[in-house]
Amino acid sequence: MKDNTNLISLYLSFDVPLDDNIVMKMASLLDDEAISTSWEKHIVDGQDTGWTVMWVLPALPDIKSLSKSLKKISKIDISEDHFAWQPVPDVNWLEESYRSFPPFKVGPFYIYGSHHKDPAPKGLIPLQIDAATAFGSGEHGTTRGCLEALVKLHKSGFKPKTILDMGAGSGILAIAAYKLWKKPVLAVDIDKEATVVACRHRRINKLPAGEKGMTCVTGDGYHARAVTRQTKGFDLIIANILAGPLVHMAPDLTASLSKNGKAILSGLLIEQEDGVLKAHKACGLGRPTRLPRGEWQTLILNKSPV
Repeated sequence: MKDNTNLISLYLSFDVPLDDNIVMKMASLLDDEAISTSWEKHIVDGQDTGWTVMWVLPALPDIKSLSKSLKKISKIDISEDHFAWQPVPDVNWLEESYRSFPPFKVGPFYIYGSHHKDPAPKGLIPLQIDAATAFGSGEHGTTRGCLEALVKLHKSGFKPKTILDMGAGSGILAIAAYKLWKKPVLAVDIDKEATVVACRHRRINKLPAGEKGMTCVTGDGYHARAVTRQTKGFDLIIANILAGPLVHMAPDLTASLSKNGKAILSGLLIEQEDGVLKAHKACGLGRPTRLPRGEWQTLILNKSPV
């Protein structure tokens, strides 16, 4: 099936460095109309030089009105000259997506899509994950870092009895955690579509649902009922989100972690590590283990620093 040829890719590029959260707010202005939204930071010689935001839309919005709204958020002068747009090519995007997602390995995990019919190589842990509307196919440096962190903890002898995947996206990390430890995993996301995708991946990977398996919930982060009713906290929390939300949610993460629990944090650039660590150390988490992947950083933190 081919996408509608009337779709338009709208690009906004600017050469002013901004905080990640501000860019996210800018991108979210077209949430009601956009079919997809993405953004990319420009890094030149290790320096942040600006951003490009892209929306795929069924029609071109009012650029003048959009510029005014963006200016209010960013406090920079954004004019019509900052925008460019073009028709989306008439191609089979599902086929293209599959072609760009061949099977690959991360540690003991063999990650593949439903289009790949060959069995997983012997001795590897299969994870069937399809490119979808929720983040997390395993290829991104943050997801890879989290998978490697899970494996590192497993090899160290760490044995969590309760696991929370906060901002679960596709559910890949929750599924991987369950396959390593066979312990209950709670996958929480604020996006209903992400929860639908995570549930589907739970089924196709043949994980049990419910208290003895993987539970998928849409909720307001650590305030979700499924999280707060775990009164003793979770032994392992995985939070692959963004630096800004990680800093903001540090107290709630700590409160939701069991006495000797561990947290895996990702979604942050290496240059953002100091701010994220500072926020979590202030809440009582320490002894960081770092797993950098390209420009991205993954951290393992402990509830009882020494």
